Amino acid sequence: MSDRRLERIPSGNGNMASESDSILTVNSPRGKKAEAPPSSWYEKYIQPCIAEFVGLIVFAFVGTMVTGYAGMGGPTWLVGIALAHGLTIALLIVGMGHISGGHFNPAVTLGVTLAGGIHPLLAGGYGISQLMGSMIGAAFTKAILPNVTYIQCNGGTHSIGAGVSVGGAILCEAILTMTLVMTVIMSAVDSASKGKALPPLAIGLAVLTGILAGGPFSGASMNPARAFGPAVVSGVWKDHYVWWLGPLLGGLIAGGLYRYARLAILSFPGPLLVYQATALAYRPTFHILLAALSPYHTCTVDELRPYVFVDR
Repeated sequence: MSDRRLERIPSGNGNMASESDSILTVNSPRGKKAEAPPSSWYEKYIQPCIAEFVGLIVFAFVGTMVTGYAGMGGPTWLVGIALAHGLTIALLIVGMGHISGGHFNPAVTLGVTLAGGIHPLLAGGYGISQLMGSMIGAAFTKAILPNVTYIQCNGGTHSIGAGVSVGGAILCEAILTMTLVMTVIMSAVDSASKGKALPPLAIGLAVLTGILAGGPFSGASMNPARAFGPAVVSGVWKDHYVWWLGPLLGGLIAGGLYRYARLAILSFPGPLLVYQATALAYRPTFHILLAALSPYHTCTVDELRPYVFVDR
């Protein structure tokens, strides 16, 4: 049997594994793996928070400005609001996603954190930056819109549709946000989708379709920061907790589904790694299926395929 072996190389940046930072490697002794130069403290922690802050200024500004159009948009108001939010988030991810990951949403940050894509401490910085950026973006809207228009649209705050209960609105927000966060995780965070998807388009479409589906009923916020900034600036807090509970619950479910339903298989890494090494030598196909479900690495079936022994 070949003397090839598997080694588990931990990811140094706390993020999901990438093609250049694979968790599994063959014939690569510890200490000889080429390492990227360490990032500065500013690039690792401050710069991503600044990107989230600036992104929320833009997103909250566009999102609240477009609500002024709703009063005179006729039947097209919902389409206009959905397109404005969906296209804006897609553009922001294209422009700043390589800096911060392009969350621009505390619910997304929560889900990605649970999925293992970001360190919890950095996630806290993201949340603060997002809330601050949203307030500034909403303040710009108040400074620009005519007073009558601003009052008519309640400063861009969300509202529950006529006849919809609070519980129904929370459920709607949770389902829509779960769909959005799962789209983010599977298209932009999961290593299986690296280079195979177009995350900005997928995420933008998730926002757009969520607003088209739930806008008239729950407000389709899907984003506590988007709801928070306009509420602070306008002073309209009616049912505000709906757009915290629903989206955060949706993000929690999405992150939990990814982390535990897809990844969890055994509780202790030691026996699992021993078993995987044995299974790789004797039953490659079964090992590929097992490793694809393992919570201790994020390699894909395609990444494992070259490591199947053909010269046993």
